[in-house]
Amino acid sequence: MRSHPILNEDQPMTTRRTFLATSLALTATLAAPAAVAGDDGLYKDVFDPQSSFVRVLSSGPGVAAVDGTRIDDFTGGLSSYVNVMPGQVALTHSGGTTDLEIAPSTHYTVILRDGAAPEMLTDALQLNPAKSDVSLYNLSAAGGVDLFVPAARAVALKAVPVNGAKSVALKAPLTLDFDFRAGETTLASVAAVELKRRAGVSIVLTGADGGYAAVAVPNTYLR
Repeated sequence: MRSHPILNEDQPMTTRRTFLATSLALTATLAAPAAVAGDDGLYKDVFDPQSSFVRVLSSGPGVAAVDGTRIDDFTGGLSSYVNVMPGQVALTHSGGTTDLEIAPSTHYTVILRDGAAPEMLTDALQLNPAKSDVSLYNLSAAGGVDLFVPAARAVALKAVPVNGAKSVALKAPLTLDFDFRAGETTLASVAAVELKRRAGVSIVLTGADGGYAAVAVPNTYLR
């Protein structure tokens, strides 16, 4: 009995190629509905690569809005990041409305303080898949604060100014304690901060000579 032409390995190469091409096209056609059906789950949390992120760091309780998105959930004074497109973005707060100039693909934190104009800081986040971004925001009265890692006996961030911030990408996953030092004096500490890969933690230092305090907050995004 002669074998079926499609299964015959002795058929000319052009016939086999035609069969393979037809089979692949049919497979793609049959698979297409499944891919479309899964698009929502695959893409719903993907941000435009040119878009940016803005969040608020408030020295007190309050409500704000970034580009029309209301923010009323603060942890340690920090809100989640709000996704925005580059250009002029309106920040509404208790003192009125401030227009922010937003560059593409950038993270920002806006500091809100009573009796002062909003101050926008650029967050130098690496978003390295093998590391965790650690940011220190110095809202204390002490200038030139160092972020010290006791386990490594090393300074991770040096001389963060008053109302300023700096960031560093550290190895992850890892759990670390951090000290906040002005010269040789330890102002405050936070213990057991969990560092996750391609994630971030922000630490806010507050206080004055009467006492300092620090809180570590995971970076989050409004979806």
